[in-house]
Amino acid sequence: MALEDMDRLVTDLFCGPESPYGSFELPGGRPAHGTELLPGTLYRYGLLDRATRTPVTVQFYLGVSGLGERLWKQELRVLQRVAALRHPALPEIQHGGHIEESVTEPFGIRGCAYVVTRSGDGQVYDESDEDYGLRAGYVETIATLRSDRGETVAHFMSLADALSVLHDMGIVHRNIWPGTVGWTQLDGDEYQLVLSRFEMSSLVSNLLRSSLLDSNERAKQARELILAQGGDALAYFSPERIRFLLADGARLEDHRSDVYSLGMMVAEWMTGPIPEELLAEVGAAMAAGPDLDRLLAAAGEVNRHLAAAVHELPAPLRTLLRDMLAWDKPTGRPSATDVVGRLSDHYEHLTSDAEQFTGSDYLLVFVPAESRKTLLKWELVDLDPATEHGRIETVEFILGDLKDARLLHMPGGAAPFVPGQEVEKLYAADQLLLGRDIGWFCRPFAPEVGLGRRGGPDERGLLLTYPVQLDSARGRSLRVAADKVRKHRWVPPVRIVASDIDRREMRAELESSPSWRPLMDAVREVAPPTRAERAYGQAFDWLLQFQRTELESRQYPYIAEGAGRQDQVVLRYDEERDQRWRFGSAMATAFANTPGLRPPMGDFFAGAGGEDGAVPVTLRGDDRGAPARHAAFTGDCVEANNETVVVAAGRRTGSVPERGWITLADDFGAWMALSRQEQARWELLDNRVLVEQLAKPNAVHTVRLTKRSGNAEVARALSSTEPLFALQGPPGTGKTEVTSDAIVRYLEDERGTRVLVSTQSNFALDNIAERLLRKLGLLEGEAPVAQAGSDVIAVRATGARGESKVHPLVEPFLIHKLAERRQREIVAGARDRLREAADESTRRLLADWCEVVEAGLPELIDRLHRAANLVFATCSSATPATLARSAAADIFDWVVIEEAAKAWPTELAIPLARGTRWSLVGDHRQLPAHRRREVLRFLEACAASTDEDLRVHGERQEDYRKVFGLFDNLFVDDPSAAVAHPPRHTLRTQYRMRPAIGEIVSRAFYPLVPPEPGEHVDIDAEGMLATGRDDTGVLREPPVLARNTVVWLDTTGLPECSDEPAWCNPGEVRIVNAVVESLRPRPVPGKDGYGDHPIAVLTPYRRQLDLFKSWGEIRPHASTIHAFQGREANAVVVSLVRDQQRGAPEQPWRSIGHLNEPELVNVLFSRAREHLVVVGSFAHFSRYGGAMWADVCALVERYGRVVPAGELGVV
Repeated sequence: MALEDMDRLVTDLFCGPESPYGSFELPGGRPAHGTELLPGTLYRYGLLDRATRTPVTVQFYLGVSGLGERLWKQELRVLQRVAALRHPALPEIQHGGHIEESVTEPFGIRGCAYVVTRSGDGQVYDESDEDYGLRAGYVETIATLRSDRGETVAHFMSLADALSVLHDMGIVHRNIWPGTVGWTQLDGDEYQLVLSRFEMSSLVSNLLRSSLLDSNERAKQARELILAQGGDALAYFSPERIRFLLADGARLEDHRSDVYSLGMMVAEWMTGPIPEELLAEVGAAMAAGPDLDRLLAAAGEVNRHLAAAVHELPAPLRTLLRDMLAWDKPTGRPSATDVVGRLSDHYEHLTSDAEQFTGSDYLLVFVPAESRKTLLKWELVDLDPATEHGRIETVEFILGDLKDARLLHMPGGAAPFVPGQEVEKLYAADQLLLGRDIGWFCRPFAPEVGLGRRGGPDERGLLLTYPVQLDSARGRSLRVAADKVRKHRWVPPVRIVASDIDRREMRAELESSPSWRPLMDAVREVAPPTRAERAYGQAFDWLLQFQRTELESRQYPYIAEGAGRQDQVVLRYDEERDQRWRFGSAMATAFANTPGLRPPMGDFFAGAGGEDGAVPVTLRGDDRGAPARHAAFTGDCVEANNETVVVAAGRRTGSVPERGWITLADDFGAWMALSRQEQARWELLDNRVLVEQLAKPNAVHTVRLTKRSGNAEVARALSSTEPLFALQGPPGTGKTEVTSDAIVRYLEDERGTRVLVSTQSNFALDNIAERLLRKLGLLEGEAPVAQAGSDVIAVRATGARGESKVHPLVEPFLIHKLAERRQREIVAGARDRLREAADESTRRLLADWCEVVEAGLPELIDRLHRAANLVFATCSSATPATLARSAAADIFDWVVIEEAAKAWPTELAIPLARGTRWSLVGDHRQLPAHRRREVLRFLEACAASTDEDLRVHGERQEDYRKVFGLFDNLFVDDPSAAVAHPPRHTLRTQYRMRPAIGEIVSRAFYPLVPPEPGEHVDIDAEGMLATGRDDTGVLREPPVLARNTVVWLDTTGLPECSDEPAWCNPGEVRIVNAVVESLRPRPVPGKDGYGDHPIAVLTPYRRQLDLFKSWGEIRPHASTIHAFQGREANAVVVSLVRDQQRGAPEQPWRSIGHLNEPELVNVLFSRAREHLVVVGSFAHFSRYGGAMWADVCALVERYGRVVPAGELGVV
């Protein structure tokens, strides 16, 4: 294949008027002419994005199989990881994909893949400008950089930080010189230097690894790829890098060679161009073979010239550059992280004029009233900070804490670490002074200008706004986050004043203080958010604020009557303290005033009983009008009504605070989950690739699927599509089977990778875990199989509190149990060999080995911990802390989430933040996230709020809905999207339900043309689902159930079948019990055609479930519909409960409650395999259930039978 063939392909397929692979133009209207990097394998083109008029680099990988495919996939993963960092000095992947062989064949090419990256608006060493490019143009660039040392130091620090990021990821650039540095235009005259053509460098990095080399010829080509750049490039290379390129057997150089090349470039920018005669000698050495000794001598002369030239620079800069340019001792060079740190330490002196620094201390301002709420409350100071002596003590405490403190930039401000409603103010406090015991979030001080008004921010003072104790849970999270920040600055000498001193005195303090701006610039991260990032950030913040408000609303203030005198204590609601909470924020006020969201104290606890009827509660003391941090008492609520709650205290009544707060004991877990979601919010939004993919998925390699694609083909697509794939699995379509097949395939094809499997519930997680463990041969029958010969180390991760919720079949894969089992296996194997050993030395060795293993359980746990490559964790447990107990990887190569449609995006964020590629599996037409409708109704009400902050969120509700329905949104067609084949698929053949049930579910809930809300579906049209199973039942009696797959037992007109308040229907309970008792054969697991779950009795209401639990025949099989999602049974009996009209027909929710939700009814009808029995008033639901129930009832009449309950013969 000739280069001309590739030129034609690029012109026709990428630059045509209707290009299917992107909208590009050839720069300057010139003919396409690419660069052949590896003959027959790799080509590069510089094109122009037609929409944005910005240059892009397109890399083509031909023959995407074998070496080409591996290079492309590895290239893609590296670029995705780099782009996810959002670093301004690193390239950004735009998109990529695969071009079928049928498309490329006319150009003489057998298929290819491509990746499009944007590395800047131009090149520092611009090879595209024939008139004023190359070396001559670069000399002009050097003059510009040299004229503004402060700006050049800023570029130096940014590029060094970028290298630090790469090196921390294990990526060595290996090709840094002016020809691989681009620039991007910012606002005004500002610009950003970027490490461009990183994609080529990563390719070389991969080619030089022996595991990828097909032959020595490949290694030779890789070296020639760099050498072909000429002497201008090699003049900046370290001696060890030159030796590696030219000398056989030379050691592979490391990241310090990158540091050398960066130092050479910066030294030239600071001191002037390298003399032409020195470069000419490098070129001559290249032309002479190249001659290794001559090339090293010529490069050494360039090195000595620049090392001498930096003498004119300030001492900190001079010393740093000379260390970077170390010729003979590569290990003596600083790391890229060290370079960033040393620049940070002197940044303001290197980037500003000397006269700006007066020698004065920097100014900090504290607010006495706020310090009373924090420092005094925490007992860190003894005196009130608002008093004269208290101010002195407070200043002394802050000065002591800030000794040897660091200044860092935290892009999210205090919001991830400080609870509160004033989110914008929390964001604004994005400067962190990390002290000995306190993290002090700050923002520029805004001085008072009169009449309570504040002027603009004055950067000569920082306001200490939000302190965080570093020994608290949030403080520990802050330490972890701070340790990840690369740029920091030691805090200079400071003086501290109170915010309420006289205005004239404050003005004098500010005027005598240096600006904090140079120091803040030294640590600032620059990565402006995209539209998707802003939308996700705003939606996440509102949702988390709502969830926090909801949890706070479940804390009721009380006054205890009789504490210490009797076994039971009466707690009476305290209206006065509750008002402080209700009016403490606009959202709390709106929440408390919304009907149904916050019931009276007694009603709330009366309705909070679990399945056993108990209501465990926690009591906390009152701390200045808020719940105390630590619980004082935990017991049971035994009586509750209206505004009183009675707590059984026994002999512990003295532990009940007289004035305190009562909450559900189980809410402790909800607070923990909220804290994890708040932390994951920041991790997810830090991953630009992930956010953009969630907003507009665009895979770089999509397996083309059709409606007729089989499950094996779907599993292949799921395992190979990067970076994101969404799979919708309607009921019975086998989504768990497909997902597990895909994971097995991936682990076989991509050995050494790590996979995290996550779901919202423990049941669903252990279900897919069991399936995977059996497919991998790690579980047979009821027992685990020895893992000695397996490449897969599977671990079930959970917190210490969650181990009791793990299914017994999966429990052996908890890390400590896995280690104990592996220990027994090793010892047993050694003892077997010991019995067979013939010579004494072998016997002694095996005996010693047994002793070592028996004493080495901690080391064995550590080894399994590091080796674990298949980890199972629920969404809420997939935190770094929990995963660290089970696996060493904090980042996984693939994160697979089942039940994705059931979770809030803030829940999904926890596992998503752990991965570099992602697959979401679920069904958005089944049950959504918990209380999603209530949340959306509240959001809608915010649009009419008189509070401006709430109204702004309400006006964004359409954007927020898309984020809250994260999974749903992946299946919505966007007419403006440029993605022809989005990375998603819907399974369309169900294997669970007999045809009659399948038809009802398919036509009612999976129509090919979804109706508008409140409208009818076309029940005469076929739905999306086909049935792939037989039509055989299991029942022989009662005859009407045996002969009909779907039977509706109509209770219309039966006086005993009337619904009661709080939604129960005793008459329906008796009918259901009679039905269950009449079934023949009896529903026994594993017998007479029944499976593991022969029967289920379902109802939408908890009170009806309580009645079912009182009947022995029904009790083992009863469940709410919500709890039964994801499960199935041979026969399902459903009690609908509601039968009274309570509103007009156009208001069905008033007559049937949340059975008005299509997702709930979908689950109700799709749990049965062979037989579905519905008990309820057919007339009520068909008349007053709205369009959806009218359609369902019509389909039941068509595919099933409606029978008066009294005629069944068993009632």
